[in-house]
Amino acid sequence: MFRYKAHGLCIKSSIKFPELLEEEFDDLNSDLTIEIGKIDYSKSNIFSEGIFRVSTRFVRTKDSIFLIWNEINVCEISNGNRIIVNFECKIEDNFLRAIILGPAFGILLHQQGRLVLHASVIEVNGGAAAFIGDNSMGKSTTIVAFSYHGHPLIADDVLSIEFDDNLVPWVFSSFPRIKLWPESIELFLGNSDQFPRVHSESEKRSCHINNFKSVKLPLKWIYIIERDKKLVINNLSPKESLIELIRNSYCANIFKDTDEFSNLSQYANIVKHVKIKTLNIVDSLEGLDLIVKLVETDVLK
Repeated sequence: MFRYKAHGLCIKSSIKFPELLEEEFDDLNSDLTIEIGKIDYSKSNIFSEGIFRVSTRFVRTKDSIFLIWNEINVCEISNGNRIIVNFECKIEDNFLRAIILGPAFGILLHQQGRLVLHASVIEVNGGAAAFIGDNSMGKSTTIVAFSYHGHPLIADDVLSIEFDDNLVPWVFSSFPRIKLWPESIELFLGNSDQFPRVHSESEKRSCHINNFKSVKLPLKWIYIIERDKKLVINNLSPKESLIELIRNSYCANIFKDTDEFSNLSQYANIVKHVKIKTLNIVDSLEGLDLIVKLVETDVLK
């Protein structure tokens, strides 16, 4: 068994994950087990099913969520502490790990009671700054630009949040990997050919980031990335902020029938404690340095 630490969890796994940080701990302190086994939902009472991510479907039963990619049964996530990877799953290793560390982890963290957002995070002045945006909006490229300028990566794509006794939101670091297109890699990290493809049919690469910090940080800023002709930061009203948080919930379409009320309460606590703004960026890699400077100035206000 391999032992890792990610999202504040001690993980035992029969699958090797080069993306994760190794950690020594006793079996009694394990929070999550990842194992290879047989999965089958055909005889279960299905609560709901639908589209989760591109080409990825979910099937929800009483205790588990099953992920299916291109009609291949990939894994079963259950009780917030177990992921079973289908032993018959014929998916490329890099891509299989990406599904486990992305969608499967997002679901499991939700099962644990955390609020999970589709966001990427860096550290700024001892706090966490999260960047939210639609796919291909530039979240990961923006994040690697901040890392290049000295701000450690905390998480990419999956942000998990817990609230303390005062309802202040805290975020957990994930692991020092980020998915980037070749043009972004060559701008900050060197030759893109040195990094493995996420999938053989995609140009996107899985990149190790040296400037990573394994910490738990208070969430202080959220920036909603939007494309525009002018680089500018604008404040959002509480209502607008709430709408953006709901829209970018990682698992909203899976658990919407059971968690809507509790999630609204959590969203409201974030709006109360976190500065939420839009970050309008221009569609140009040359403007990344200006984005970093603009945000650095904004967090000091």
